[in-house]
Amino acid sequence: MENSKIKFGVAGFPINFFNSEYKKNRDNVFKWLKEINLDCIELQCTYGIRMKEEQANKYRLLAKEYNITMTIHAPYYISLASIKNDVVERSKEEIKKAYELAKILGVKRIIFHPGGGYGKTEEERKLGLERLIGALKSLEKDLDTENIKIYPEIGGKINQLGSLDEIIKICKEVSYARPCIDLAHLHARELGSITSKQKVVEVLQKIEKELGRDILEETHFHVYPVDYTDKGEKIHKAFGERKTNNQLSLFEEDDEYMPKAKYYIAAIKEMNLQPITICEAHNTQDIGAILMKNLYYEKN
Repeated sequence: MENSKIKFGVAGFPINFFNSEYKKNRDNVFKWLKEINLDCIELQCTYGIRMKEEQANKYRLLAKEYNITMTIHAPYYISLASIKNDVVERSKEEIKKAYELAKILGVKRIIFHPGGGYGKTEEERKLGLERLIGALKSLEKDLDTENIKIYPEIGGKINQLGSLDEIIKICKEVSYARPCIDLAHLHARELGSITSKQKVVEVLQKIEKELGRDILEETHFHVYPVDYTDKGEKIHKAFGERKTNNQLSLFEEDDEYMPKAKYYIAAIKEMNLQPITICEAHNTQDIGAILMKNLYYEKN
């Protein structure tokens, strides 16, 4: 198995990093993460794969020095399900670039959004999913799929590809695909489904049943609370943030945004998992990741 122990980390560069003594140079993020006892960082290539080879080599050496695991989030505009062939082809090129960067960085996981662009009807959605699967299969010969896996992520909006069933289908049909389970996105697109430890366990059990224990153990997780509308995800929240004017309320926990850290941690303990967990909590990625790590190692 890739992971010898559980890892908790952050998406991108948290505000607290820029408020630290290390803020003037992003190369310092690895030392900073080590000092606050976190294990990994998900590099956000939101607007394209733009990192220079020299910078990637530097990051690889620093990550090794401080024992920090890196993953990559591929550009958000990737749309392998699009009805437009030119969009699909450009998206495939971005996947290739992500793999090239991952190889230099020593990264083994590339996360991407299945996205939209497939049309509006249920039939168009199915065809879009098939196009996405076909595109990933066509790329396999050009990529180092033995060492680097691709992780389709649960989509936060109802009208996006990326339901739990769709992620499972992609991973069933594409040999180098693994699930990225963003619990907040799942909670939002299902209009408030992840409200207990058991709900998380059910998600994990479904992955194990459909894809097998080995794939479950390689599953990648994004965990943080979220606010949503009838269309799905609205905005990321911080752990413990409450719905009552974002202030402490008279109710102990009833109005906290979900999912909660304690539900996730209890679930992976019950399932005996040691995954990579990335926190995307609003402006508090590091605080949320530390909270989850402390909960995991807390003695009962």
